[in-house]
Amino acid sequence: MTWGWSVALNDANPDPRVACVVLADVSGSMQGEPIAALERGFGSFTRYLQNEVLASKRVEVAVVTFGTVATVLVPMQEARTLQPASFTASGTTNMAAGIDLALDILEDRKHAYKVAGLQYYRPWILLLTDGRPNLDGFDAAVARLNAVESARGVTVFAVGVGPRADYHQLARLSLQRSPAPLDGLKFEELFEWLSASLTSISNSSEFAQDDGALEAMRDRVPLPSVHGWTSA
Repeated sequence: MTWGWSVALNDANPDPRVACVVLADVSGSMQGEPIAALERGFGSFTRYLQNEVLASKRVEVAVVTFGTVATVLVPMQEARTLQPASFTASGTTNMAAGIDLALDILEDRKHAYKVAGLQYYRPWILLLTDGRPNLDGFDAAVARLNAVESARGVTVFAVGVGPRADYHQLARLSLQRSPAPLDGLKFEELFEWLSASLTSISNSSEFAQDDGALEAMRDRVPLPSVHGWTSA
């Protein structure tokens, strides 16, 4: 475990885990109501998950923010210990650093699961952005993300916020799912959907002891409709 990325794994809990990184753009253009709505949405997310008895001990969540640099705002931990967090907007849009940090955290956590003998579900990354990513390092980060997704090592959802989101670049983040535009600032509805989706996953039997076994599984768990939060 890399210090600061994750809370020490609770290996007294024998349940399989589904790790999720919320990867949030906090560049200067998110200042004001967008960042406030994001903060409210994440606060609601913590409560949604904690109301689900099984999901609260199977779902693990980290929050990575990216402005000029990428930062672990909330270390990876069981949903039942999550607390609301304060988000601050400033800087540019270093999405590449955010993607790399999110993947590093997931690799680190999967290693911890294996060491502890825990099974796990395919991890998730939910990326939120309102703009155009800095191009420095972006191609390499996208290639890495695509490779992990193609090996079924991660499920990727990209969400565009507001009229300046660059959907051409966002479309490159997943080879399996098109980016979705957020309807206005419906972050609370988005996080309600994320909680319900992770709850469905955590109630399923789609877990294994390694990525190879997960790769053989198809996405058979039905997810709730996105129509409550997207304008697509």
